[in-house]
Amino acid sequence: MNVLFDPDIPEDLKEELLKTIEEEKIGEICKICGANTLYVAIIDKIIDVKCYECGYSYLEIELSEE
Repeated sequence: MNVLFDPDIPEDLKEELLKTIEEEKIGEICKICGANTLYVAIIDKIIDVKCYECGYSYLEIELSEE
């Protein structure tokens, strides 16, 4: 799958997020609409990995405070 990142995602998180997406075995196409692009957004300390076309959410990751 192609992965697009929201501009608000810090560069240092992108590599780790790609590894997490791979580990979760999300697949090559969306199981809902058949698209092949994921969108990674950050909203209020939650990272949401969803289908770029239909918005189906595959994964939500809560960011911890360090």
